Amino acid sequence: MSKGHEGATLPSDLLHQAVAACDLGVVVADARAADSPLLFVNPAFERLTGYPAELALGQNCRFLRGTDSAQPGLTTLREALLLRSSCEVVVRNYRRDGTLFWNRLNVSPMLGPRGEVTYFMATLADATTSVQAGQQLLEKQQRLVRTKRELTALALRDGLTGLFNRRCFDDQLEREWNRARRRQACLWLFMIDIDHFKQFNDTHGHQAGDRCLRAVGRTVQELFARGSDMVARYGGEEFVVLASGLDRRQARARAELLRQAVRNLAAEGLSSAERSVVTVSIGLASVTPDERLRPTDLVDLADSCLYQAKALGRDRSVLAPAQRYRLARAA
Repeated sequence: MSKGHEGATLPSDLLHQAVAACDLGVVVADARAADSPLLFVNPAFERLTGYPAELALGQNCRFLRGTDSAQPGLTTLREALLLRSSCEVVVRNYRRDGTLFWNRLNVSPMLGPRGEVTYFMATLADATTSVQAGQQLLEKQQRLVRTKRELTALALRDGLTGLFNRRCFDDQLEREWNRARRRQACLWLFMIDIDHFKQFNDTHGHQAGDRCLRAVGRTVQELFARGSDMVARYGGEEFVVLASGLDRRQARARAELLRQAVRNLAAEGLSSAERSVVTVSIGLASVTPDERLRPTDLVDLADSCLYQAKALGRDRSVLAPAQRYRLARAA
């Protein structure tokens, strides 16, 4: 018998009928016995799990999870049972036919006459639909994040060569300029232009022109592969490289290596006739940023050197005189 409203008692068979009619699975485990075996399961438990009472009674409730023991919720459950306290967890369980369902398990201790925990009662509810909906929402959010990241990356890349584009270069130049100014470090800019590219297009066709741009871009990327180097397609047949940590001898040597590598270009897709006419002109300059200079000053100086290289006959590199621009601005 159990006490009800204002001290009234409820017949035990009525309580049994109420638990039997409950839509939630209900189980009772013996907290005093080793391994807390199940003493009672209601019909809703049988319907939810597919296990009849005769197969479930006497077992620890862990038989529902099988070998799937690496679950965060199980750590919470074990701690609660050890402390003889209540908990609610959502765990993966498996029906008798092997199908998975997410079980919202709510465990509560039942006290004996001296306040000791004698039994654990638990309710089981099928949370599969809500868990799957949450997983689908999370996956959708993750896909959106990935898509946004990919779109952002595409917005910063040149569609033909795969190199960074002009917009990305402008942003990076601003960041590197500020960093170099704080450190009083030297910043280098290489401006690279494919010689007679319009004539190349007119002679070999636009598809060959696209192959040429990709091949030259790939060559520039291979020669400036340090993590601190930034290679971008500046526009048309022009490429730029932003670099630091170089002295004048190293910068000139790098430019000459690039020029020679383009002359020796053996890129897949370019015929021998196409390769024989591909050369580049390079203008390179460096400044140590300060409050008197702007990032565009470095671009203008390198561009001026590129113009000189072309005026001198192309297929060459021109290095800006040391400190020329700093002195000109200071004057």
